[in-house]
Amino acid sequence: MSKRILITGASGFTGRHAVQYFLDKGYIVDAVIRNTKLNMNQEALHIHSLDLSDKTAVHKLMEDAKPDYVLHLAGENSVPASWKTPFKSWQANVDSTLHLVESVRALGLSARVVIAGSVLQDELSSAASPTHPYSLTKTMQTTVGLAWHNLFQVDVMIAKPSNIIGPGVSNGVCTLFAKQLRQLQVSGKSQFQVGNAAVTRDFIDVRDLVNAYETLFIEGTAGEAYEITSGRWVSLGEILSQFRRVSSFDFSIQSETEEAMEMKLPMKSEKIRALGWEPTRSLETSLADVWDYTAQL
Repeated sequence: MSKRILITGASGFTGRHAVQYFLDKGYIVDAVIRNTKLNMNQEALHIHSLDLSDKTAVHKLMEDAKPDYVLHLAGENSVPASWKTPFKSWQANVDSTLHLVESVRALGLSARVVIAGSVLQDELSSAASPTHPYSLTKTMQTTVGLAWHNLFQVDVMIAKPSNIIGPGVSNGVCTLFAKQLRQLQVSGKSQFQVGNAAVTRDFIDVRDLVNAYETLFIEGTAGEAYEITSGRWVSLGEILSQFRRVSSFDFSIQSETEEAMEMKLPMKSEKIRALGWEPTRSLETSLADVWDYTAQL
């Protein structure tokens, strides 16, 4: 019998990839969206338009679907928006998570729950002095999830991916670079301006990330947090150089500054790699796919 997975934030960048991935793997998929559309039509796909801050609606959904797995991707992921409407960000990230895990507890479901964390969240010890409201909401979101595991034995895991890249609608820096480069190419100009080409980041392809989520459902340990990374830190200058190769667009890079930036300690993916997961796509492949995707825009 096919396993059933409920995916929140199903119309988002990662969500769309997750929906297609699990459908292709033979899962029955309950895709939860809000104020958006998901233009997919398959027999095993059930689309639900729902506000996850509505506790009663979430409980009813979970009662009807009875999923084997819950992949919680939905939420507010904008730092600027969190400054403008912090309570809305709290509802989207913290309340929605609480409603999901509490529904699992109240209904006595055996569902495994993976909650997507963020590289921008803070440690719980510094939650009273957060970097910004968004970081606070993500810190509390993952804390609530793990607390429901420890208090009520709800099968919860936290997945903390690094910067996500790949084809699709995204506000990530690589997609933004590709769009700007295409505009530059059309204009006939060839000098690309970047704030600081020396900034370094770790990038994980969204398709490798979704595969990692499935690995957690099958092999992960409840109550644990897993960092999902490529293990390679690259500068924005290198990203642009890669785009120059995959696009065959001979542009120059003008950086306003190249001062070394303080970098957080690299994330470590040993825990999930010990479960048998490995990223399969090279950075060049991911960027080539991003470049090809932006040709459609």
